[in-house]
Amino acid sequence: MMHPYVIVLLLAMLAACSKPVVKQPIPDQPVIAVPPVEVPAEDNPYTQHYVARQLHGVKLSPGGQEPTIYKGVNETDDYQRMLNDGYEMLGYSSFETTDVPPSRAVSQAAKVKADAVIVYTKLIAAPTAAMRLQQIKEQSKSQGTSAGKGEVYSYFATYWGKLAPPALGVHVMQPSKDDAKPGLTVLAVITGSPAAQAGVAVGDVLLNLAGEPIPSAQALQQIVHRHAGQEVELVLRRVNSEKRLHLTLGAAL
Repeated sequence: MMHPYVIVLLLAMLAACSKPVVKQPIPDQPVIAVPPVEVPAEDNPYTQHYVARQLHGVKLSPGGQEPTIYKGVNETDDYQRMLNDGYEMLGYSSFETTDVPPSRAVSQAAKVKADAVIVYTKLIAAPTAAMRLQQIKEQSKSQGTSAGKGEVYSYFATYWGKLAPPALGVHVMQPSKDDAKPGLTVLAVITGSPAAQAGVAVGDVLLNLAGEPIPSAQALQQIVHRHAGQEVELVLRRVNSEKRLHLTLGAAL
């Protein structure tokens, strides 16, 4: 099962602002399409264990299409790719149980209006020889009906919504109270966004936009909204030097 500290790390990284430069596509290939099956919430572990995130005014593109399901490879790498491709994490599910069909994950993704869901599975317990023998006996009694294999898996699923076209195009880390230096550290830059075109990079620290200081992610959102569609100057710190970039913000939504 995914350790709690990994979930905390992802959520800490996601305390973000608006929207993400990636050079790779979304993780892995989509799982073979399986029509979503509507099941009662009490029968769907993805629903039972779903934890929603607070998006703090993040604008998402209108959905309407069936969610795409992906097989997860590496939680941190996949997370970064999704940010870079312009997605926002809506929430996650984490649980342990026997085999669960992929359609259950798709069903929960549709329920929360996600555009994509990434599912990670790991075998954590295999049936003993005695359990196997019992399964064979039960299968024989049921006239050939397939019995469960008895394996137990840990499941971790993340649900993603596609962001609306970004006015700036960055995900930033919310500063902590102990941060002595001002500014917001860039976690991801959305491919093709105004920030990407201006040369903003992961690790840059945003200091000032359109002549206004940037004390928080919420303040950055407000500044971007006030100057949407305008050409502005962005002041940032890269390593130990200060840089000034000029860019034209996208239109307000």
